[in-house]
Amino acid sequence: MLVGPGPSETEELIDWDGPDVAALLADRLETVSPLGRRLATTDAAIAWSRGHDLARALARRVPRVLFHDPSPREGVPASVWLAEPVRALGADPTPLPPDLEPTPGEEAAAAPWLARLPSRFLAVHPGSGSPAKNWPAERFRGLADLVSRDRPWLLVEGPADGEAAAPLRRHRGAVGARGLPPRVLGALLGRAGLYVGNDSGVSHLAAAFGAPTLALFGPTDPATWAPVGRAVIALRSPDGETAGLALEAAAEAAARLTSPARAC
Repeated sequence: MLVGPGPSETEELIDWDGPDVAALLADRLETVSPLGRRLATTDAAIAWSRGHDLARALARRVPRVLFHDPSPREGVPASVWLAEPVRALGADPTPLPPDLEPTPGEEAAAAPWLARLPSRFLAVHPGSGSPAKNWPAERFRGLADLVSRDRPWLLVEGPADGEAAAPLRRHRGAVGARGLPPRVLGALLGRAGLYVGNDSGVSHLAAAFGAPTLALFGPTDPATWAPVGRAVIALRSPDGETAGLALEAAAEAAARLTSPARAC
């Protein structure tokens, strides 16, 4: 998902489960292999790992290796925690990263959904990795009625979101997007005027592609896990249960994100 053309993205991704990584850990990596060639020209590496085997394997091939615990400390934003090692390399880890940029092919793949939606549309993802993190479907429906009114809006549905999304599929304005590749979905969400979702990967994707993002939290802590983007509000339930978030509170936060003053 992170491989793309923008300054926040990476040029190359090597599969951790691929044969080159297995050979690296066993100290049998050929210098002519893709990973071997890459490491031979690498001056410094950052590894978010607690694995001693990986530390030794990288140290044999890279002049400088920085290791960093992948689990953020309590109350520290995960994005800040994970970026901290670049400070030792002379970079500043604190600035907000630029938006991710879709390729022309990704924009073309998103075009059929954009053709069915108005400009600056509402996008909703009612699912997550855990039912306990999901805001009730009827409140997503109520928010869609308040924000989108009679205009079509985007319903994002992943493979595990069937139960969470089912009540919303019947909404008269819903335009369904199911099973899209992450970067195609990012290209689509980047055109939204407002995205609303739970604590999920899709919420992080929307924020990273520049969508005004309202992320709804219950049992998890937004101080650590809030999405990173140029227009993000993370709203947490006062009782730690996502169902404890009132529709009125979400609607007020959505209005702040979409206000003309904020857009300027």
